[in-house]
Amino acid sequence: MKILKTKSVASVELAEVEISVDELLVFEAALNYATKSLDDAEIERIFGASKDELEGIIEDVKKASTTCKEQNLELASVCL
Repeated sequence: MKILKTKSVASVELAEVEISVDELLVFEAALNYATKSLDDAEIERIFGASKDELEGIIEDVKKASTTCKEQNLELASVCL
């Protein structure tokens, strides 16, 4: 993972990163494991976020990895 730039918007820290699809998939798997294995209080203590918030992050990560895979397939078909 490579951090390209950071900025603050309304007290939220944002980062633009370059990350591999494999890293996204590991991140997704770890968050899925946490939401299935930990109770709500443990999730809040460890992540500082609710289970619902983690589930929203998981959906965002899924969308990002799917988009990356689709773009890679499109590029591969253009190169054929």
